[in-house]
Amino acid sequence: MRNVLASVVAKKPAVSLRRKNAVFTEPVLVADVEYRAWTDDGKLRHASFKGIRERDDDVEIYSLEH
Repeated sequence: MRNVLASVVAKKPAVSLRRKNAVFTEPVLVADVEYRAWTDDGKLRHASFKGIRERDDDVEIYSLEH
């Protein structure tokens, strides 16, 4: 997984963030995530990362905006 993410590191951050060692990547990968529900404030409840895959079907993709 680290090698996959290292291959798409962004040249500059998309947002200003005050965290040490934060690494930003280009939005070219799709993560499979299972979850129970969305909370009222827009967060995933009981989220579980299942893996990275290519976008090769018509599955819905959600972009989390902050």
